Amino acid sequence: MRPQVNVAATMDEAGGELLTRALDPERWALPTRRVTRDNLCQVGTVQVCASLDITPTLDTFIRVSFRGPDLSPMDAAELLEQFVSKRFTYVPNAEWFVEIDARKWIHFSRKYTEQRLEA
Repeated sequence: MRPQVNVAATMDEAGGELLTRALDPERWALPTRRVTRDNLCQVGTVQVCASLDITPTLDTFIRVSFRGPDLSPMDAAELLEQFVSKRFTYVPNAEWFVEIDARKWIHFSRKYTEQRLEA
């Protein structure tokens, strides 16, 4: 049985909840299992996941991922704009790197902190 997934009415609402959790420094970690019940939300037919990854070189990247039936990268970019609207000024194609994986997740990532963290 799969764990219950959080549900939000809008991408704006999902972004408020998921980004608050993802940007909490106590939750930052090396990339491992990206999609967990804690960082996943369902908005209509689309699943959205948000996390903050720390690379082995201590760079930080925010990652927002979408998956849904017939979801194109352009559609996902529009969802990303809604998702991050309360936290970031969205500039299309200027800051976000996009990739699509074999499970049809569309991932957007960008550098979160300008300088590397100091250990």
